[in-house]
Amino acid sequence: MNAPREHLTDSAVAGLAGPSPWAEANQSWLVAAIARLRERLERAARDEGSGEHFDAAAPAFAGVDFTPALQRCCDVFGLSVFERELLLLAAGVELDQGLRRAVAALQSQPETQAAPSFGLALALLAQPHWDAISPDAPLRRWRLLTVDAGASLSAAALRIDERVLHYIAGVAASEPRLRGMARFVDAAAPRAAALHPLLARALHALQAIDERSPLLVLHNEMMDAGALRDAACACAAHLQRPLLWVAAQDLPADAAELDLLACLIDREAALHSALPVLAVHGQGEAPAVSLVGRLGCSALWLGPAAVGLQALPQPRRITRLAWAAAVAAPTAAVDDPALTAALRRAQAQFHLGAAELSEITGQLSALPAAEHASAVWASAREAARGGLDSLAQRIETQVSFDDVVLPAAQKAALRDIARHLRLRERVHGEWGFGDNQARGLGLTALFAGESGTGKTLAAEAIAQEAEIDLYRIDLATLVSKYIGETEKNLKRLFDAAQASGAVLLFDEADALFGKRSEVKDSHDRYANIEVAYLLQRIEAYRGLAILTTNMKSALDRAFLRRIRFVVTFPFPDAAAREQIWRRQFPQRAPRGEIDFKALARLHVAGGSIRSIALNAAFKAADEGERIEQAHLMDAARSEFAKLERSFSEPASTTPQTAEVARA
Repeated sequence: MNAPREHLTDSAVAGLAGPSPWAEANQSWLVAAIARLRERLERAARDEGSGEHFDAAAPAFAGVDFTPALQRCCDVFGLSVFERELLLLAAGVELDQGLRRAVAALQSQPETQAAPSFGLALALLAQPHWDAISPDAPLRRWRLLTVDAGASLSAAALRIDERVLHYIAGVAASEPRLRGMARFVDAAAPRAAALHPLLARALHALQAIDERSPLLVLHNEMMDAGALRDAACACAAHLQRPLLWVAAQDLPADAAELDLLACLIDREAALHSALPVLAVHGQGEAPAVSLVGRLGCSALWLGPAAVGLQALPQPRRITRLAWAAAVAAPTAAVDDPALTAALRRAQAQFHLGAAELSEITGQLSALPAAEHASAVWASAREAARGGLDSLAQRIETQVSFDDVVLPAAQKAALRDIARHLRLRERVHGEWGFGDNQARGLGLTALFAGESGTGKTLAAEAIAQEAEIDLYRIDLATLVSKYIGETEKNLKRLFDAAQASGAVLLFDEADALFGKRSEVKDSHDRYANIEVAYLLQRIEAYRGLAILTTNMKSALDRAFLRRIRFVVTFPFPDAAAREQIWRRQFPQRAPRGEIDFKALARLHVAGGSIRSIALNAAFKAADEGERIEQAHLMDAARSEFAKLERSFSEPASTTPQTAEVARA
């Protein structure tokens, strides 16, 4: 099937302010061709020239200095003269009232129901042959025409497909049956992707001549969707072909629907010389494999290299390329070495495509040069969030390690985690520690301790130190009672988080990462599958996953073996509690005489201390006074009641404070 010399994309037609010269010429030619056909049928209706076939083969394209859309269909789908004129007849009945009237008269039909039959076409059109409407012939195989059911084949009505009718008429239109599953996208080549060393191999694989249409599989172990998208756009732009984007998660599972979808995609690819791209970054791997097995055109597969591709029902030449994200920033337009380094660092962390990096670079002109590095990182951090904000709660981090009150050993462990997170690209990438292993590069930490001992605060400090986002995962949105839904939710979460490498905080993780049970029924089996799948995604995740629990013993032992850091948060002793109390009051807060040593005798964790201080501040604000010891004692009494614990007010440690407390 040869590609046409010219191709008319719907987007090109729709973007014109008025009819293009080609569209006007095509319309004039089509009107003239239908008029000649109408004249022949009108003569046949008057019994003139009985038995004479309409011979449009010679004059149809004589003197035409452009390629009409109907001729493009003939070139693309290999139509014979009779098939071409049959397609013209079916289109003319829809477009020309006079031709519709002539067909109705010849077949003794009401004009409103007129549709040409195959018997009429055999009797009147040039060079007729019976196999023109065979299911395997181009007209029906490509669904250019449909045959109405319920009558003999020669008497059945023939109708032109709506999408084909619009194409022949030169009208911009989309295939309605592809909406929500496939669409044309702009295939402008990103500069960095065009320079990617694997691009030449990808283009060679797509351009190679073979009786089996090639399938090029571009995959990335780190699931960098941006790099794969840039590569697909670069391939399409270099081949000067429109890009037809197919979202795998939107594909139907029904075999008949996939057959129709494959035919429509093949037809769109043929009409517009388009390059179909299957994006398999979410759900839908199985339907995508089935669709590829039905496609007849060359295609790109973006995403994981599915095992099912090896067993396609139709053998194809498959080329696999592991597409690593390009580390080189678009330095051709950047002269500042410091800015170049900042772009490289941002791209290594957030795995942005060249288009995003170029946009970030363009936003720096209004800023002083000294602020470029920080601005690049902040912009890249925001651009990489993708859809993660809709799947988890982002926590704005404003604390540092100085705000965390813990023993020296635990604080050193937290700094180690931040160091691993900040330098993992250098160690795994530049130094080569990640070259020979794709698994086990994820960073996982377990924070175990009672409620309020500072686990979430420590996570905030780590994210702040590494300058990346922190997201709290709501388990209620992940865990589902329906089989398989929990894994789908987890996959969607980790895929969205992969680009930024954000810190994921799983609060009360024992609810999700609990011990696997003995398999007694199907529910136990699927519950164990959920845990196993989560272990796999945690290991492959390139960011930091922090799990917090106050029931460490409830966690699965196999999961604990895969955790690199385990930090136990002890209940704060009196000295630690005094430090926590002293850090609760901002400089601007009006504060009276407060006995911190006495407050430290209250046996409460940091979370409760925070609540007591805040409640006391509101009490003082309501009374129009400074925050005094008495306010804190009243708030502490309420907090202990909430915890269902008895309250005993600690004795003051200074005479002055004791007098204030008594007053």
